[in-house]
Amino acid sequence: MRSGGFLASTRDATVVARWWLARALRTRSAIAGLTVYTLVIAGGAWVFTRILLEMERAAAGALGVPSTDRPGAMLDVLRERGDLQQVLEGLVGDPAQAAWAMELPILSTWSFWLGLAIVPFLAAAAGAETVSPDIRDRSLRFELVRTGRLELILGRTAGQALLVGVGLLCGLAGVWVLAMTAMVEQPPVAQATTLLLFAPRLWVWSLPWLGLGVACSQLTGITNLARALALFAVTSGLIGFALVKHLLAPKVPVLADVLLPLLPSSWVRGLWGPGFDWLLSGVALLGLGIVAALIAYPLFRRRNA
Repeated sequence: MRSGGFLASTRDATVVARWWLARALRTRSAIAGLTVYTLVIAGGAWVFTRILLEMERAAAGALGVPSTDRPGAMLDVLRERGDLQQVLEGLVGDPAQAAWAMELPILSTWSFWLGLAIVPFLAAAAGAETVSPDIRDRSLRFELVRTGRLELILGRTAGQALLVGVGLLCGLAGVWVLAMTAMVEQPPVAQATTLLLFAPRLWVWSLPWLGLGVACSQLTGITNLARALALFAVTSGLIGFALVKHLLAPKVPVLADVLLPLLPSSWVRGLWGPGFDWLLSGVALLGLGIVAALIAYPLFRRRNA
């Protein structure tokens, strides 16, 4: 940390974050990233509308009524038949938690759970580009003349996190447009409200994985290698959680109780549900994100930039 104390370091990190955002906009990398988030999230929602349409056509055939070309008109029928309940239980994994999902627009619920699956990989890939390109061309040293290495990492991580947040908003906005155009009888206000309700939850979920990507970007000047390491780290983290929870916990519960809070996936269930109970999981994921971004900092600190 540079001389001047905590306030000076916070100011430097803020300046770095602003510069990083301006650079991303200037080089159009931000536009490319926002486009990816929009296409992936909205595209996943579109795939679900096709599944929903086939479910409604099957229900219409069973009832002997005409089917529609756009999904949404027979959602009440699917609820009464229990088909929608089965889909939501498959997504949520808990019948009790699926009850809340039954009250929400179906496309919002699908987009949230789809986001939980894909956001870690998108965020980690974005984080891998945070430092690595400037290590390769050695342009990092010009920035380090004006600020410290810790402030640089924290500032760029904050800037990248803001870009991820905007990307999520763009993707969910695409879902809203899809719901209004590709489906029928979808309430526009309720659809928008629930998507906005889920946006900050998906954002905090992205932070630990973004941090892993930032850590990998500090290890090498080869961006593709950093990205591969980040995606490997995400996959390992998800598999590691499953192994700890299902294999280690029954045999060594004390050790599992120590390890599970350190794994982001342990907090993901807390992001689901009404009210503000998800904030506890959000704070934990924020802390894990900061820790993850600084895992490789001791090595980066000694790197000859």
